[in-house]
Amino acid sequence: MTHPSKRLLLTVLLAFGACGLPPAVAQPAARVTPLMLQQWRMGQELGRYGLAQSDPHALLAAARLQRLSGLQPSRARLEADNDLVVLDAANLLREARVLARDQPALLALIDESMAVRRRRGTVIGPQVQPLLMRALDTRPILLSYKPGQKAFFGITSDRMQDIAFSVQGPQNQPLCEPAPAGAELLCEWVSGEVPDVRVVVTNRSSNAVMLTFFHD
Repeated sequence: MTHPSKRLLLTVLLAFGACGLPPAVAQPAARVTPLMLQQWRMGQELGRYGLAQSDPHALLAAARLQRLSGLQPSRARLEADNDLVVLDAANLLREARVLARDQPALLALIDESMAVRRRRGTVIGPQVQPLLMRALDTRPILLSYKPGQKAFFGITSDRMQDIAFSVQGPQNQPLCEPAPAGAELLCEWVSGEVPDVRVVVTNRSSNAVMLTFFHD
């Protein structure tokens, strides 16, 4: 990409992140929408680009897209290694501030983004995590909930027909039955006295599959 084209793209993304569109987290549905996922994924991709290129403009745009999505990185514990690193908006802004220390105008924009977050408080939306499933792979995911909490776990992928999962309690008992919900496969339940939940995700295909799981 040429230098002017790159700057044009970043300008558009900055404008998109700063525009008056209502944040996705304000939508009545508590689950992940395609718009929320698109914003979050664009923020992740742009954040990786910004870190690789040491570009504070890209990092600022990435952080704004992350926050516009209303999503946050998952705190789930994966029993197997996950090669995909999820970028957090706050860390992206801190890195952007270091890189922009000699650019007063950009530094002011970064500081404003950080200040807006402090004034509005932390919006806790659904937690998301991309996951690459190898052929015929099974991946356990560990979650924790408060007793009596209304909980959900879902998956979205371009290859939903190849993905299955189960949500298990402390005695390996099923807590819910996954069901289609739009483009998602979703499972909802009420947490019991024991907070730990184990989700087992299976790729039934002979090919690798990329998916995104989300939960509260």
